[in-house]
Order: sequence, then C-alpha cells, then structure tokens
Amino acid sequence: MKTLQVFVPETPVPPMVEHSLLQELSVLVGQEMLNDFDVAKVVELGVDTGMLERLVDAGLSRGELEFVIPPRTLSHRIKKGQALSTEESERGVRVAKLLLLAEDLFGDKDAAAQWLRKPLHRFEGKSPLDMAHTEPGARLVEQLIAQANEGYAA
Repeated sequence: MKTLQVFVPETPVPPMVEHSLLQELSVLVGQEMLNDFDVAKVVELGVDTGMLERLVDAGLSRGELEFVIPPRTLSHRIKKGQALSTEESERGVRVAKLLLLAEDLFGDKDAAAQWLRKPLHRFEGKSPLDMAHTEPGARLVEQLIAQANEGYAA
C-alpha cells in the first residue's frame, strides 16, 4: 500500500496581494480586506455595484468595464439593490488589482490607465486590459508588471 506524502513548504506561500495594495484594493472594492482570504470571501459573497463607479473614478471608462457586467444587468442590479455575482465580483476585483499594480509601477493613475489600454506586442496587439478579461490573461499582465518592477521589461 502506498502512503500519501504531503509537501509542506519551509517558507510560507507569498500573499497574492501585498499588504500595501490591500488597503487601496479595499477602498476600490468598498470593503475592508486584511489578507488574501478576505479577498476570496468578499468575491464569493459579491461586491457592491459601487465598485464599478469607483473604478471609473480611478480612470477606467464604463465601456472598458462592460466585460465585468453588461450595462443592462448592472442597471437591474442597482435598481434591486443587489450585489455583483461571484463571477462579476471576481472580474471587477481582478481589474482593480491590475489598476493598482500599474499605478504602483508608473506612480500615476492616469499613466497606469493609459498603459492598461495600450496594445502590446507581447500580447499579440492586445492591451493589458483586454488580457484581464480572463484570469490567465490577468496573470500574464501581473507577470509583466512584476518584471517591469524588477527592470526586466519595459
């Protein structure tokens, strides 16, 4: 009989969201989040529709956020006082996180929003915001930002 071996890393797994960004993400999302588990809980329970207005105030357009939730559905949710679905919340938090990471990289919210819109050769002409329509695409954008922060990419 084979025994199951469990790998336990010697060092803790790094957080998905750095502490300094959690405070800013909490403001955009509209709920306090102290760690990655809080982010997961907030997404699962559904984020308030006001997050989309805060993302617009942060420099993104309503049209750019339509992949998070279609305008008619958003209007319906607002009228009924409903939160975003888990899937919509995940997409909204994903965009908020990328916006904050880009702001951290460029030091300016307008420059960050412009960069998120810019088609990049690395993404076959898609913008980082286009890539953020999927979770794997957003991970690629995060990797690019991390590489730029380390001086590996421009």
